[in-house]
Amino acid sequence: MILSEEISMYGFQLLRLCDEMRALGLVSSREHFSRSWCGRSPSYLHDYTRRDGATARVSPRTVEWIRMRLADAGALLSGDLCDRVRAYDDAIIRDMYVADLLGRRSTDARCS
Repeated sequence: MILSEEISMYGFQLLRLCDEMRALGLVSSREHFSRSWCGRSPSYLHDYTRRDGATARVSPRTVEWIRMRLADAGALLSGDLCDRVRAYDDAIIRDMYVADLLGRRSTDARCS
């Protein structure tokens, strides 16, 4: 599956990823995830918890940053943790694909 650099994911998908990484112990909080994994301010994820934030698109730059950090972490980890980190990247790719499909459907519906 080839994805364009302009394809992103939705806010609710990013929040889910953060919560899963927090449960695994890779991040200590949403603020930590925002700063260390997204390369953004500590309050970055807060915007996605607001009304309509769940369906807001995440910047492709942010998604790229997270995927690079996951690749770096995967190279340092071994065994089950490495597999889980790779699974997160696979989930991001899936989420980007779903967001792209949903975005096309909403565009098609508006044009009809």
